[in-house]
Parts: sequence; structure tokens; C-alpha cells
Amino acid sequence: MDEDEAQKRNSEGNWEKCNSLITGTPEAAVFPHLHQRIYIDEFESPPSENCKHDLFPKWHVPVKTALILSLLTFIYTFLREVIHPLVTAQENVFYKIPVLVINKVLPVVSITLLALVYLPGILAAGFQLYYGTKYRRFPQWLDRWMRSRKQFGLLGFFFASMHACYSLCYPMRRSYRYKLLNWAYQQVKQKKENAWIEHDVWRMEIYVSLGILGLAVLAILAITSIPSVSQSLTWREFHYIQSKMGHLALLLCTIHALVFAWNKWIDIGQFLWYTPPTFMIAVLLPIMVLACKSILLFPCLRKRLQKIRAGWDANTVSHRALMTSGL
Repeated sequence: MDEDEAQKRNSEGNWEKCNSLITGTPEAAVFPHLHQRIYIDEFESPPSENCKHDLFPKWHVPVKTALILSLLTFIYTFLREVIHPLVTAQENVFYKIPVLVINKVLPVVSITLLALVYLPGILAAGFQLYYGTKYRRFPQWLDRWMRSRKQFGLLGFFFASMHACYSLCYPMRRSYRYKLLNWAYQQVKQKKENAWIEHDVWRMEIYVSLGILGLAVLAILAITSIPSVSQSLTWREFHYIQSKMGHLALLLCTIHALVFAWNKWIDIGQFLWYTPPTFMIAVLLPIMVLACKSILLFPCLRKRLQKIRAGWDANTVSHRALMTSGL
């Protein structure tokens, strides 16, 4: 009888709490999700307190960074690809803006955002190696940066997907068809039966294949970032996918850009107005990140970093050594 009465009292208490949520009493703050759901179901405006929360707070810095990178890269590419021909040869090529110029902006922003995902981890490792402990707090800017790595990676995957879509649309453009007819006419005019260029064919096959592989690995990283998928993985599995496969994706995308350049690195004609082409600027940060990651894999640094992350503190050891020497 006592247990039945206790269950009855609990049920009555729960019912009173639900009623208090509907009536809007202060107890509604205990269940904010249910409170918000009731207002949405009744097609009413939520309380003013719920409107004060920030919209996607973790996405503010990554989105602003992506927008700034996109704007700067667009201006740089616009000056090189559109303004330069107009000034030097009075050639109107503004038709390049919707597809060609945009498709040169997308890969630069994508690979830069992907490099920004793994750069804070390298900075954090250097911070721990310098101080010899994992118990010292990171600077606020680095801590905030590390908490936004997921958003940077998803934005990088979005820009990479857009780059793939734009690249697939190249043969569908009317300007490409006109250029194809002009190339065919020039070949007939020069009496060439075969315009096959061996190294250019290999370049195209290799860099397209690397781009597809890099996009596939990025898709795996994006899928494992979904909370329902990440919760089904162990910590070791999640860390392996996000770290090992993430660096693999960055490596594939970097080689993809390098193979795209091929022999353009030594072509002086690529430096319009003494400015380097976009692919040279795009690979600088990824190469630096991969080089720093390779340095951290050296046994002397890797073992010390593993000891620090396992709890070893250089400051404590040195303090004990001083005390022992004093005795």
C-alpha cells in the first residue's frame, strides 16, 4: 500500500509539473525543450527569453572565416582572370565570372579550411611540448579554435562538393563548346590528324582521380561527424577516422592541387602582374601543416608527446629532482 501511494504521489507531481509548463509558471525552466515544443505545436511565439539565444554560436567564426577567404580569393582571381585580359589585350572575358572564376575560388577556400582543421592540433602539440605538461590551459583563442574544428571541416567538405559539381558542369557550358569548335578548326587548318598530348592526358587522369579519392574521404569524415554516427563509434575508432583519415584527405587534396599545376610551377607566363597563380597560394598552408605533422611523428617528439598526454609532467619531475638534490 505504501508503494502504491508513493507512485500515485509521484504521478500527481509529474502531472502538476506538466500543467505548470503549459501555464507558464517558473517551473517551466526545468524543461525548456518541452516548453518550446508546446509553443511550436500551438503555433504561438516562444517567450522572449528563448529569442535571446545566439543562432548557431559555434558556426560564427568558421562561417566568417570562410566568407572572408572567399571574398579575398574572388577579388584576387577576378583581377587576374578578368581585369588583366581587359587591360592588357582589351579582351572582354566577364563571362568567366559565374563558373570559371567561382570554380577557382572554391578549391582554394576548401583546402584552406581543411588545413585550418588540423593546424590547431599541431599548435596544441607544440604548446604541450614547450611546457612539458597537459595540465596547463591553452590560450583562449586556441581553445575556441579547437572547439570549432568540426565546423571548419564541414564547411571545407561543402566547398569541395561545390567544386566537384562546378567541374562536372564544364562541358555543359556554351563557351566551352565554341572553344572546342575553334580547337577543331585550328587542328584542321594546321593539318593535324592527331592532337594527342601524352603528358597532359596523364595529368588530367591523375589529378581527377586524386580529387575523387579526396572527396570520398572527406565524405566519410563528414558522415562520422553526425552525432548519431559518432556516438555509435568508440573513442579510438572516432579518433582514428578524424585524425588519420583526415590527414590522408588533406594529403590527397594537396597532391591533387600539385598535379593540377604539373609544369606550371616553372612557367613565367602564369605570374600575371607579378602575382602567383591561385594554386600556388592554396597549397602553402596545407604543405606547412603536413610538414609539421611529419616532424611530430619523429620518435623523439612522438614518444615525449605520448608521455605528456598520458599524464607525465616535466615540471613535477624537475621539482622532485631539485628536492632530492637538496637533500
